Amino acid sequence: MTEIDRLLVVGHCLADRRSIAAALERDDLGALTRLPGSYAWVLARQDELVAYTDLAGQFPLYLSRLGGRTALASHPGVLSDLHERSVDPVTLAVAIACPSVLPLWEHRSPYQDVSRLPGGRLIHVGQSTIRYGTAGPAPDLRAALTEAVATRCSAAPISADFSGGLDSTSLAFLAARHTQVKGIVYHHPDLPTTDLAHASSLAGHGMDLTAVAGDQSTLPYAELTYPLGGEPVRGNLAWRRSLLRLAEAAPMHVTGEGGDALFGAAPSYLAELARPGELRELARHCAHNAALKHASPLGLATRAWRVSRTSPRQALIRLARRLLDPAAGSPTSHGAGSLTWLDAVAWWPVDGTVLGWLTRAMRAELATRLADPALAERVDPDLGPAHVATRAELRQSADAQRQLRELGAVLTGTRVHAPFLDDAVVRACLAVPAHRRVGPTAGKPLLARALRDLVPERVFVRRTKGDYSAEEYHGARASAERLHRLIADSRLAALGVVEPGPVRACLDRLLAGAPAPLGAMAQLVATECWLRGSRPGSC
Repeated sequence: MTEIDRLLVVGHCLADRRSIAAALERDDLGALTRLPGSYAWVLARQDELVAYTDLAGQFPLYLSRLGGRTALASHPGVLSDLHERSVDPVTLAVAIACPSVLPLWEHRSPYQDVSRLPGGRLIHVGQSTIRYGTAGPAPDLRAALTEAVATRCSAAPISADFSGGLDSTSLAFLAARHTQVKGIVYHHPDLPTTDLAHASSLAGHGMDLTAVAGDQSTLPYAELTYPLGGEPVRGNLAWRRSLLRLAEAAPMHVTGEGGDALFGAAPSYLAELARPGELRELARHCAHNAALKHASPLGLATRAWRVSRTSPRQALIRLARRLLDPAAGSPTSHGAGSLTWLDAVAWWPVDGTVLGWLTRAMRAELATRLADPALAERVDPDLGPAHVATRAELRQSADAQRQLRELGAVLTGTRVHAPFLDDAVVRACLAVPAHRRVGPTAGKPLLARALRDLVPERVFVRRTKGDYSAEEYHGARASAERLHRLIADSRLAALGVVEPGPVRACLDRLLAGAPAPLGAMAQLVATECWLRGSRPGSC
């Protein structure tokens, strides 16, 4: 380290200053990527900037260049203002209609010529070049999880989400080994799920359970003005529900965000089993999943086999063709909002109904980008489609956590942490093949093995999650007039992203209680509000 070196750390770096200073003295940049926690940093040197962002993407860094100058920021809007960048319609369209196609949006931001740096990589930014380097190896998962929780418990008092599910509940019990924990479970008395019953049955053992009750004001879509974030996130539509939990939280609050991405696997994991030596296991998994999904075991195995024989390049070309004719759809699709579990046994599962929202010009633009051979080169075919799906879901989890963290910081002063998103935990999980992270009869076996004897066994008995879709339907109906006004004066339509007619037709189906693509609709409405700047009365 020279006298002019300067290090800026952003996020939840749980190391002490001595560890950081020692790594700088040794000029050991690799050590700076292996510190406990989830964080980003920028090291300013005489002739270059060196940057690192967390593997999940919870603390992103953005880059923009203008007139031979390079600028980095943790908020894309800062660079947009600095370099007068306009909104990027392509990024907004991809987030709504193609969230599974990670290579299409991983390094993009909502602004033109403002890129988002890749997570988990060392980025050397010189005067005219950018070089990438690798970060640290995968640690032991059990050690990574216990350290992630124990370090945070030193800042007692602590609270934790306690839904009775596997993710948040296991972290809460892990924290209770070190300190008293206030467990918080949300429920809506008029639209109940099974979460409250499961949480109540598990409470105790160092856990004080607090139930917070939602009402009409906490339903999704009920309040469309919220603190503006760097990027539109679908979770913004239920920010009042999130705030209700945070209002009861301790100064340090722990969530289970990221657990589904890291300890589950996309249905496309079956393609990893469609190879010699794994065919018996493939048959076992297909039989179990087919029974649950009311599908044909042979049809499921055949689909997995075809995906295993399809390269990312071939799959991207097929998706490009489908964009030009979204009505063609998948043979397993049967109407609006019907992207099924079987459809997701694919490289790039997309909903034909949502593709139909896009303008013809936008679909042609995306098809051209998908057909570019350079796009496929960003995907390692050896890792398989389930790995790509995990990375996509992980990024979405990190963005959701970022929204919740900023909400807590701005409105309640709560420090909101997600131990599952720590770099060490993410590296440990991603090192395990997707088909080894799931079991046909066990719920999240990788997590259960890592926490054996540390968390009560009965936590892992539950095989279901609380279904809050009823709140989305009720919230949309309660806000129907505002939602129709939003689409009638659509900013996305003005940008050439969507056609209001197909969106309106899908909204009407949602309001009637028919199956609808809830995630895509939430992303679209969140984007409309984001484009309006979230000013009071603007949505």
